[in-house]
Amino acid sequence: LCTQKKIILTGPDAEAWALCDEEIVRRVLLNLVGNALKFSPDGGGVHVDLENSPGFVRVSVRDNGQGISPEHHAAIFEKFGQVRGRHARLGKGLGLAFCKLAIEAHGGRIGVESEAGRGSTFWFTLPVS
Repeated sequence: LCTQKKIILTGPDAEAWALCDEEIVRRVLLNLVGNALKFSPDGGGVHVDLENSPGFVRVSVRDNGQGISPEHHAAIFEKFGQVRGRHARLGKGLGLAFCKLAIEAHGGRIGVESEAGRGSTFWFTLPVS
């Protein structure tokens, strides 16, 4: 079943340098973009934003899906943590837990900004030196 969705690269910066394991950070980014595509409605878009800041780089992945209530934000980063909803059973609840462990192992941070009905923005930071 194919659906049409758009991936849009945005942000003030076209490139950034970070101290990281390329393959692990690639897996984190693929996980976040994959989740955003999964939770975006047909015809929706996913925005990937890159921003250089003093001492770190920030990557944000924003969708226009159903969003996540604030009381569930911490739980989704735990092993097997899922929020009940239309797509809750499509995964095992390990993707965001992996992302959290991987980013924190690099000395970075990961989080989510979301409200029910307003989409979600998952973001992570990595140190630049």
